[in-house]
Amino acid sequence: MSFYDRIKEQVSELRKKYEYQNDGTAFGHFIIGECFNKIVDFEYNGIDFNDFIKDHIVDMANDLGNDAIFVNQKSKEIIVFQFKFSKSQLLNTDEIKKNKRFIDWILGISSETLTPNPKLKKIIDEEVSSILTDENIKTNNYSIAFYYIDNNFEGTIKTDINALYNNYHDKNIDFQIKFYDYRELEELYDDVLIPKNDVTLKIVKDEFFIKHSRYHGETETDMETIVTTILANSLKPIIEEKKELLLALNVRYYKGENEINSKIKSEYSKGDKSNFWILNNGINAVCEDFEILEEDRIRIKNFQIVNGGQTAKTLTRIVNDLPDDVQILMRLTKIKDKGKISKISMDVAVASNSQNAISARDLHSGDRIQNKIFEYLDKVRIFYDKKDGEWATVDKKKYKNPLGRTPRHLKIKNTDLGIAYLSFYLQMPISTVGRNKLVFSELYYDKIFSSLGNEDDQFYKLMLAYRISEKVNEIKTDKYQNYEILQNNNINDVLVSLSGIFFFKNELHKIDKIDDLVEKLYDCKGQNYIKSNDKYALNMSQNFDDFIVKEIKLLQDILDLKKEVKKEYEHKDWLPNDTNKWLKKDGTYKEIFEKMIKKLKQNA
Repeated sequence: MSFYDRIKEQVSELRKKYEYQNDGTAFGHFIIGECFNKIVDFEYNGIDFNDFIKDHIVDMANDLGNDAIFVNQKSKEIIVFQFKFSKSQLLNTDEIKKNKRFIDWILGISSETLTPNPKLKKIIDEEVSSILTDENIKTNNYSIAFYYIDNNFEGTIKTDINALYNNYHDKNIDFQIKFYDYRELEELYDDVLIPKNDVTLKIVKDEFFIKHSRYHGETETDMETIVTTILANSLKPIIEEKKELLLALNVRYYKGENEINSKIKSEYSKGDKSNFWILNNGINAVCEDFEILEEDRIRIKNFQIVNGGQTAKTLTRIVNDLPDDVQILMRLTKIKDKGKISKISMDVAVASNSQNAISARDLHSGDRIQNKIFEYLDKVRIFYDKKDGEWATVDKKKYKNPLGRTPRHLKIKNTDLGIAYLSFYLQMPISTVGRNKLVFSELYYDKIFSSLGNEDDQFYKLMLAYRISEKVNEIKTDKYQNYEILQNNNINDVLVSLSGIFFFKNELHKIDKIDDLVEKLYDCKGQNYIKSNDKYALNMSQNFDDFIVKEIKLLQDILDLKKEVKKEYEHKDWLPNDTNKWLKKDGTYKEIFEKMIKKLKQNA
């Protein structure tokens, strides 16, 4: 699926929400918030970034060729966007000439009088003018970055644009032209938004060297790496203050007092007799910038530990009195292209890890959809457990069950979310492979945690499947003693899968096979059955509970028939383990489903 198709639905919803004149304008809003916010400093520290974006979208009549314009007062930078939303290339030189006329006008290069629309005029008067003072223009004490976004840039369009603006360089004007096609936007879209920070660490005097290099991927990325020794005591308070925000790009969290971490603790607790610096892998980190200061300190902008989280968390979790002379090896890489930080960091984490194996679940923990789900649930004080050991790092009070009963804390594990989705939407309650593995497998992960369509819709689908699983388990527990079939560990997922029939019980004539139900469930949106204002609780009538009980009875009938057949034709009793073996077989659910549909049709 192309990037255009992948985000089209979300763009359309943005258009309705903010009443934009067309999808092209909404697309601009979308990519600024979801892509460029990760690499451009818009100097925004407010609460609602979407409203901030809308205030700076000027795409309408008399926009003078601009679609959006922002200003960073601190860096004296003017940021202008021209975006095209289409399956083909749209940008042309006539539009570029409009952009050039506008820049000439605000810089006073042209005497031409232009009339901007009210939104653009407000931004010019209130924001741009404070940068483009007579003194700043005279001394070239400002910069302008013009971002061109199109599906692609084929032909001579880039050359034409650069040629048109060439006279700015002759005048020593700091003017940058930046091109982003949809492939590059998709990379930004999937990247992790890196928390901002500014930290200072103490290093051992004269123990460092700096290497300049390039990272070879689809494009070349300039990097600058410093290898140095830091004092552990200078890192400890930063880890305590920033907590998991320093580990956003780390593929896993602290795993507690395991054998590896106990060895870490034991070694650096030896003080000046420790071999810690030699035996420990140290810390591998990335940043946007670093600077060596006086008094043997290093200042780091947007510091992120990508490997060595176990070492870092051990400093704060299991050691109270850290010896002053404990030193840690650190390799810190400045990645100049902020859009490549997530991808390169993941490569570094996987390649450099040797202390503990990285699971498929951990590798996906930084995915965009996983972070989105975390945000949704965190807002209603439900912890989303998406990474091994993450729960150990958080303040449990925030997630305490307000009802004061079991469970003590409100927590949802992404594995359980995925298994529920496998059962309900994909109709796969049984697998000899192991469904925990299937959730994070290449074959199913992108279907379960899909970010190809509307992410809100996918979140609600996941929550619907999960809440149905909870409800089915509640009914099963209540009826446990009444039905033998319920006394099997695999039956809950089978009931979750069969519950999908409830949503189409009036269309049974259209359902014969499992695939028929999967196809119909694809369009079953969770928003209709989930209370978004009540911690995403299930919103179903008593009819749903009654239907599940009816399914349980029919399942028991199917089991009773299996037992009778074995007794009559094999002259053997059906043992409890026989039910387990039967339910574990890959073909069993197909057998159950077809018999269930047949019985429901007969009783309709």
